[in-house]
Amino acid sequence: MLNRKDIFALGFMIFALFFGAGNLIFPPELGALAGTQFLPAMLGFIVTGVGLPLAGLIAVAWVGGGISTLANPLPKFVSALLTFALYVAIGPFFGIPRTSVVTYELGVVPFLSGPSQTSLVISSTIFFLVTLYLVLRPGKLLDIIGRFITPLLLVALATLSISSIINPLSPVQRPAPGYDTFTDAFIQGFLQGYLTLDALGALVFGVIILHTLHARGLKHRTAQLQTVTRAGLIAAVSLTLVYTGLGFIGRNSFGAVGAVDGPSLLQQYADDTFGTFGLMILGVAILLACLTTSVGLVTAFSEYLMTFSKRLSLPVTGIFTTVLGFAISIVGLKTLLSIAVPVLMFLYPIVIVLIGLTFIRSFLKKPTLVYRTTLFVTAFFSLWSALYSLKVLPGALTAVYKIFPLVEQNLAWLLPVLITFIVSSSIGHVSKDSIPEKRIG
Repeated sequence: MLNRKDIFALGFMIFALFFGAGNLIFPPELGALAGTQFLPAMLGFIVTGVGLPLAGLIAVAWVGGGISTLANPLPKFVSALLTFALYVAIGPFFGIPRTSVVTYELGVVPFLSGPSQTSLVISSTIFFLVTLYLVLRPGKLLDIIGRFITPLLLVALATLSISSIINPLSPVQRPAPGYDTFTDAFIQGFLQGYLTLDALGALVFGVIILHTLHARGLKHRTAQLQTVTRAGLIAAVSLTLVYTGLGFIGRNSFGAVGAVDGPSLLQQYADDTFGTFGLMILGVAILLACLTTSVGLVTAFSEYLMTFSKRLSLPVTGIFTTVLGFAISIVGLKTLLSIAVPVLMFLYPIVIVLIGLTFIRSFLKKPTLVYRTTLFVTAFFSLWSALYSLKVLPGALTAVYKIFPLVEQNLAWLLPVLITFIVSSSIGHVSKDSIPEKRIG
């Protein structure tokens, strides 16, 4: 087992891997829109923005592998295709280039006379060189991120958050339409946390964490599960505190700033409160948040590529992944975003269902039946939802799709999936003689 100091460092590393640019922007927006309904909105956000990723991490440790292991009961080609889609979508074609672009737009542009292609290229080059440097030192990720970068990030965020509580720029405003009641605000927060897509990242980062533990000599499955659970809870508490603090910035400054979008709220608040120094603090926070996420995603995709051939090494796949992410961040991110977001929304419900089924797999008498039917329905409705968001569905199919409950919340899949699960699991009964060791494996 790791000692207490190492577990805290691992917890901070997990926090840093999850806490990217989107996580920095969503809570201030939520706080501004929720106003006096801040508490239920933030509770909803924490359920899906913290609870789901934590469940994903534990699921990975539970089975000892990533999405391909979670999807074992599915046909091999389906499992392989799902794994490929997940890694590509949140890796070089979306997540990795986005970290660089957001760092540039929010952390660099405020100190320039304006954005330019030249400054973007320079910023992205430096950003990805630092990313590659950290990626090529996988054994030191715990030391570099957990013991150095994350504490610095937390100090920067705490400085901004605490000042907004002590020195609010404006009185708390009335909630925006859609946030009027406790239930409405909770649902809105729930959906914002759902859209962080961190549950996808959990299946990728979880594998990195298992590799880190293995490098530290922790190879027994039960010990890994216990360690990941403890460190994950530390990360979850840290995320909850940071999200709440960032939410307070939006809640306590919206009346003075007037902007609702997260970047404008953060920039105006930092500038009005601390001036140039405040923008520097915000810039450091954005850089560190995006850098740690970039390191995690590049490492994960590089290690995934290594599974295709024993001849591939981390330096080779790491350089390839970094160069690809750099190229896309320079020339094609906006176009890819319009395609990537529906793809991610297609994958997200599938991942949620996989995580849920993982914890009950050993209790199912016919897991193959349950997995295949439930995930087929999930994929069907997720694809329907993605096509609907792209506005490419024929009018008749659009009308039928709108009949289902929770369509506007991107949760139309939920009720059909629950019904399918209940029916399929009832056919096979629930096994009463499962043993604990099988649950972990």
